[in-house]
Amino acid sequence: MGAEWKSDPEIIGEKIKAARKKAKLTQEQLAEEIGGGCTNKVISRYENGRVEMGVQALCDIAESLEVPVNDLVPDRLQVHRADENQQELDSIFTELSEEKKTQLLQMARWLRFEENKKAI
Repeated sequence: MGAEWKSDPEIIGEKIKAARKKAKLTQEQLAEEIGGGCTNKVISRYENGRVEMGVQALCDIAESLEVPVNDLVPDRLQVHRADENQQELDSIFTELSEEKKTQLLQMARWLRFEENKKAI
């Protein structure tokens, strides 16, 4: 038998839960990170797919978990999908320390500079 059908809120909720656990945050910690009127009960409802969230809430959660929004939505809802290399770079970048992110950005800027020199 095929996979069980799930609604978009259920899929999004599962992805939020997985990203939250990967970030080693509790629902309460994530709610505090988001701020505003967000509580651990709201996070629980999102993760269980009991309520649909607005775009702003989805963006706030993605930002707090330091993941791209595309990582939290079903494939069919992704408007723009980066190529595999871009996805891998995004994934690696989000896992790096701030110091390593700065180093990687400096290297990328240098490589871009070198490419631009060749084009002239």
